[in-house]
Amino acid sequence: MAVQDSPRVNREEVLDMINHVLETLAETIEDGAFPEIGYYGSSKKNVRYLPEDGYVPLNERPSFIDGRKVESAKTIASLVYGLTRFKEHLTQGMSMSLRDFYYMHKVKHVQDVLKISDQSETNRLVNLCERILRIRGESVPREEFGVVSSPKGTFYGDVTLSDLSGKRINCSQAGEYGWFISSRPFDVVIHEMNIDAALLVEKEAMARNLIELGLAEELRVGIGALFGQPGRNMRAWAHRLADEGVPVLVLVDMSPWSLRIFTTIKANSIELANIRGLATPGARLLGLTTDDFWSKDGMLAGIEHSLERMTKSDILCAQQNKKIPAISQDPVLRRENERLLKEQRKGELEAFKAFGLPVRELRKLYIRYIREKARRLDVKLL
Repeated sequence: MAVQDSPRVNREEVLDMINHVLETLAETIEDGAFPEIGYYGSSKKNVRYLPEDGYVPLNERPSFIDGRKVESAKTIASLVYGLTRFKEHLTQGMSMSLRDFYYMHKVKHVQDVLKISDQSETNRLVNLCERILRIRGESVPREEFGVVSSPKGTFYGDVTLSDLSGKRINCSQAGEYGWFISSRPFDVVIHEMNIDAALLVEKEAMARNLIELGLAEELRVGIGALFGQPGRNMRAWAHRLADEGVPVLVLVDMSPWSLRIFTTIKANSIELANIRGLATPGARLLGLTTDDFWSKDGMLAGIEHSLERMTKSDILCAQQNKKIPAISQDPVLRRENERLLKEQRKGELEAFKAFGLPVRELRKLYIRYIREKARRLDVKLL
């Protein structure tokens, strides 16, 4: 199955692009003209869902920042200020967080001019920069101009790599959860990959239990903790694993929200369709699935009583899922969503504990569940 190309730009290219934008704006103003900046937004007219690629940008309908308008003039001034800060940090080999960038706008003389009221404004500016800065026809991810998020997501398993610090580590020896995934997984150097699949788990408690029970070693898999909705770094790491030929299996709750979590791994998102390398189209839904509870041979049928009623917000989410292309156009996910709406009950990963099994027997259940579900997805585990 096709996979989106991974972003490949270097610092010099990004600095050149920032200089080009700043110089063009300066020359336009010096010529006595109002600057106008074009970019491609994330409207449905600019994004399409393709099963083999996930959400992809079409770049058919450009938007423009018109310097003749007061609000747009403020945006352009903010853009110039932001780009100069990115340039300074890149030159010094420094990164910044979204919160750092917000506080850079609290400098008194900057605040007096730009009058930024909250972080949502500076976050939008960063997103705008991702759309304006383009190299070889592709958006430059914010990580490439130094804006990174706090690490969200971990990975445990027999994978040896050198992270951005240059340190060589094995992900099964980096702590109880494993390696905290880099903000720039495509720049990580992988030395050895001794796993047959990657199991990405929605909830950190479940991932931790699987690690504690030795399932990574028993099944020869890597275990990733998503900590809920996966961050950009986790999505990029899943893509990187798929690039290395590792099957990506996803273990989430049985709920409308968790279907969205899975599709974020599989297809990326409409909002970030312009950022390549965040979709893993070959990712497969291991569980929890409706058949686990409601089919004759479902491995969790014995604890159907543990399912909970869906709330109003759960039902609304499932109804909205009907309009999400990555769910509505996928026959498996569409069926899952329809079944949830029909039954109006949901299941959580913690449901395994409802069997009341001793730890040794619970471990055997986890192993049987993961092996059998992987086999149905044509992934053979030890």
